[in-house]
Order: sequence, then C-alpha cells, then structure tokens
Amino acid sequence: MADISKYTGGVDGGPDANMRRLLDGSQDGSLPVISTELDAVRSYQWEIEFDISKVVPLGLVIKDTRALTLAAKQVTGLSYAFKDIEVHRMNDLVYYPGKITHEEVTVTFDNLLQSSPGAQFYEYLATVFDMRTGFYRAGGADGTEFKTTMKIYEFDGAGRMQNVIELKGAYPKSFTKGEKNYAQSEFDTFEVKFRYDFMNLRAPSKIS
Repeated sequence: MADISKYTGGVDGGPDANMRRLLDGSQDGSLPVISTELDAVRSYQWEIEFDISKVVPLGLVIKDTRALTLAAKQVTGLSYAFKDIEVHRMNDLVYYPGKITHEEVTVTFDNLLQSSPGAQFYEYLATVFDMRTGFYRAGGADGTEFKTTMKIYEFDGAGRMQNVIELKGAYPKSFTKGEKNYAQSEFDTFEVKFRYDFMNLRAPSKIS
C-alpha cells in the first residue's frame, strides 16, 4: 500500500504536513500532489515532420512538406531492443546485451484532396525502387537521396514543445492504400511503413 505522504505532501509532524489532505476529505493547505503534478503529454498532442527537401521524385515534385504533416493522423509505437548474447558456462546461462534492433514505424495518412499526399508519397517511394522502370535508385547515383530524417514533436496543452523524437536514416519500406467500402463513412487513408537506422529522443533543453 502506498504511503499517503507520497501523494499529499506529508503526515502529522512530517515535512510539508500543512499540505496534506485531511481524512474527512477537506484540505488544510495547498492542493495535494496527486491533483497537481500528474498532468502529462496527451497521445494526441503531436505532429510529424518529414525532412525530404533533398529527395527529388521522378514525376511529381514534393513542394509542400507541411501538407504531409497535416495529413498524418496516426503513428505506431516506437521501440528498440537489445538482442541477447547467451553465454554458456558449465551449469550457468547468463546474458549480455548485443546488437540493437528497431521496430518498423507505420504512419497513417488521410488522403487529402488539395495536396494529394498519397501521390506524393508514391513518388517518394520511387526514390527507393521505381516499379515503373524496375530500377533501384537507392544509391544516389542520379543525385537522389532516399534516406531522410523524420521528427515527431510532442506538445503540451498550450502548444509548447515538450520533446522531439528523431528517426535518423528513415526510408519508406511499403505503401498501402486504404480499403474501399461503400458502407463506411470515413476518409480514405493510406499507410506508409518506414525503416530507420536509429532513434534519438531529445528533451526540451536540447531542442534548438
């Protein structure tokens, strides 16, 4: 059972005892800690940014990356984990951390009418492999850079940036158009899966 002092600021005779909440529900000081210090970033207070200014698509030039930010509606969870190195000695089995593996990240977009982000991302996908020509372009031989940096910004209720998550070396791995269904009443969507080299989470003091 948790100590009441952890949530109310103190108990009789202890530090900050004047801040505690009384047993009858009244209060003899400031608001209790549990009602003032548990606010957190909401899961819907975010934006994603794509640094694809150096990407040169074939048929359709991506001019407005803000449109891609506006179209993004969902980002799957981000994670990385260490592979285990097993060490066997006699009757013992111990582990050491090995290489790091990153999960893919999937971004779901609304297919906006004005900016056509679906068509833009299809051209972006062609910078890795173009199905129309059958050529891999993921080498930069023609000046195209297919790897980029994705940034996910987290905000508080006042729109102040709290954290930024950078996904370095990201490139699109798959493109999926949403299901068509007359019985549904929702926007058309498409999904893009990204692979990235490493993730960097920066606190507000580190954000320029």
